[in-house]
Amino acid sequence: MPEIKRLAHQTEDGYFVQLIPDVQFARFANGQSLKMNILRPVSHLPLPLIVWVVGGAWVDIDPYKHIPALSRLARQGYVIACVEYRTVNKAPFPAQLEDIKTAIRFLRAHALDYHIDPEHIGIWGHSAGAHLSALVGVTGEQSEWDQQGQWQGHSSSVKAVVDFAGPIDIQADFQSEYELPVISLLMGGPLRHKIDTADQSNPIHHLASHNPAHVPPFLIMHGDQDQVVPARQSQFLYDALAAVSAEVTLYILEGVGHSSTTFMTRNDVLEIVSEFFALHLKGS
Repeated sequence: MPEIKRLAHQTEDGYFVQLIPDVQFARFANGQSLKMNILRPVSHLPLPLIVWVVGGAWVDIDPYKHIPALSRLARQGYVIACVEYRTVNKAPFPAQLEDIKTAIRFLRAHALDYHIDPEHIGIWGHSAGAHLSALVGVTGEQSEWDQQGQWQGHSSSVKAVVDFAGPIDIQADFQSEYELPVISLLMGGPLRHKIDTADQSNPIHHLASHNPAHVPPFLIMHGDQDQVVPARQSQFLYDALAAVSAEVTLYILEGVGHSSTTFMTRNDVLEIVSEFFALHLKGS
């Protein structure tokens, strides 16, 4: 039977979000460039920024991955930048960390263009992306990192870090015949000859030189069935952060493996992430 219905007037449930694809933020002498995809809520006021760092064992990255899921948070009032970084077959560590820091400096330099609040920036990553996110979090006071790459004169520090199943201590695990070739590419040579580089790649190493009062809050999540990155890697980071009295919460997801799809499609997980960023980037 035909029927006309009415919905009562109400304000919008969230922001309208625009996708700004393929924004170049770095270019190298060999012609390689790096780009980011920006999810920008339509707003006349500056909004907090979340930098998303995709995983892929440092060798395979897709900056378009998870844009639909990330749009959920963008609608809540966050600019979200999904950033590229050089893979280890093109440059060894610390190139990847330098690239993420360059992206953050670019976004601070262009805060007015993208309606970003440069004082409220968080970072979030999965797997290799979580490793780099954790490193960004614990090196915010180390100004030497911001003397590498482009857009110098701006800080790459962040106010909050979300780590989904990130590797932390390369020397403790990842020694199988399958894993060692990737680790050698990351280190720029066999691990036994690159101990100093391995130390630099470990977020825990940097806590010793970091003022604990300036360590940003961390939210860590890891599946207890992860066969790629052992859950104890997140425990290492949690213990080290707790030891310096940093604000840190670790969630162990029961029955969950390593796939980012599981993390990014669970409402309870995304709600926890949303609440974490709201508290530390919006103060609500």
